[in-house]
Amino acid sequence: MVQTCKKGLRKICLTWNKEDSDLALLDIAMGYKMSKHASLSHFAPYFLLFKRHPIPPFSIATQMDQVVDLDSLTTWVRVIIKRATLFRKVMPMAIENLSIAQHQDTLWYVNTRGGSYKPKVRQFDVHDFMYLQHQLNDTLDTSSRCTILRIKSIKPSSVL
Repeated sequence: MVQTCKKGLRKICLTWNKEDSDLALLDIAMGYKMSKHASLSHFAPYFLLFKRHPIPPFSIATQMDQVVDLDSLTTWVRVIIKRATLFRKVMPMAIENLSIAQHQDTLWYVNTRGGSYKPKVRQFDVHDFMYLQHQLNDTLDTSSRCTILRIKSIKPSSVL
């Protein structure tokens, strides 16, 4: 979730003032909660938590479904039975997918932290081109500082 919020804030900082980026967090959180996730059997967290699809803003809702008479008891019974039937089918799939995702995360953690993970070693030669990556103090910085360098020599200490 943190990475998703950071990516969303970076995109928003391209068009907004960076100092006002905290105002966009509610929109990013709403988008995250209402978007379908592969690890949840392609269901939104909102849908699984509240057992119904999110209610869109009024301007969008007026263009969608037909009017439903919610004062009718038979309508409510029909809606509740429909939701219960759907959740009997949906929840086991979502729970199974979550357990698979948790297992994959556990394996990744054990592999990277257990000592068996070996990062890929890159070999460079003289006259190869490479990018210089700048470490940013602010992870929301969107300015582009791409520098292409050419390797002139390789020292015995592997310094390029």
